[in-house]
Amino acid sequence: MKVYTVGTSSAVPTRERGLAAHLIDFKGERILFDCGEGTQRTLMKEKLGIMKISRIFISHWHADHFSGLLGLIQTMELEGREKPLYIYGPPRTEEFTDRMLDTGYFNRSYDIFVEDLVEGDEIVGEGYQVKPFEVDHGINAFGYSFEEENSRKANKEKMKELGLEDSPKIGRLKQGETIDWNGKTIRPEEVVEEVRGRKIVYSGDTARSENLISYAEDADLLIHEATCLHEMITDRKGHTSALQAAEIASKASVEKLVLTHFSRRYRNQVDSLVKEASQKFENVEAGADGKKFEVKPHRPED
Repeated sequence: MKVYTVGTSSAVPTRERGLAAHLIDFKGERILFDCGEGTQRTLMKEKLGIMKISRIFISHWHADHFSGLLGLIQTMELEGREKPLYIYGPPRTEEFTDRMLDTGYFNRSYDIFVEDLVEGDEIVGEGYQVKPFEVDHGINAFGYSFEEENSRKANKEKMKELGLEDSPKIGRLKQGETIDWNGKTIRPEEVVEEVRGRKIVYSGDTARSENLISYAEDADLLIHEATCLHEMITDRKGHTSALQAAEIASKASVEKLVLTHFSRRYRNQVDSLVKEASQKFENVEAGADGKKFEVKPHRPED
């Protein structure tokens, strides 16, 4: 699983940073979270496969989080896309997307399906699910939790002890069936171990949110906004400082924190945000447009 911070500026783009967008590459499928101005140029520059994007999740309908959407949709049409595209977001997403697609003269070679979500919904994909959750931004706004399904892995040593290493019955054990083998009854739990799926959480824009902390618990990677240093946060209603993002990561016991959504005042000082966050959480990095983060599979003992 690879995660890319595609656009990392807040509100206003800079020469180095486009507006909010993040991409998960899961087994070749691309899932996009937000689509701010400049998204498709970074996707093209980094060769991230625009046509492989299957689903787009919008965190909220402030322009810096959706302003690249119409251009991306049109590029897909011009490139001859045939597969459907799915767009999700908070209440009124269907309304806003319809308004956007009614702007100007526009043809489509493919279907677009749009769905309003509420907290508690689950979008199920091939081996994963995405859960929206409410955050504190003054309007309908979501964060998203991307969760890989748990899997079962056969313990090679136990298989060898039982003479099962080349047996096709391993598949049945992985599916939870009890089998008979060489006169013995073998239960799945004797050979097969549960492997926890990976979890990526994206905050969107939010003030410090207890609900986000709950959904982010034990995440492998938390992508969280860090709009400013903590001394400035009182002037940024509905946002979080780098220090607060680190406190959230610590309280949620995440493995790694990636900061994004930087005010342009820090365009040459992003290190100061990382330094502030490091006071509360050790494993922290700043996102950059096109930067890749690899999330490795868990082992059975994880």
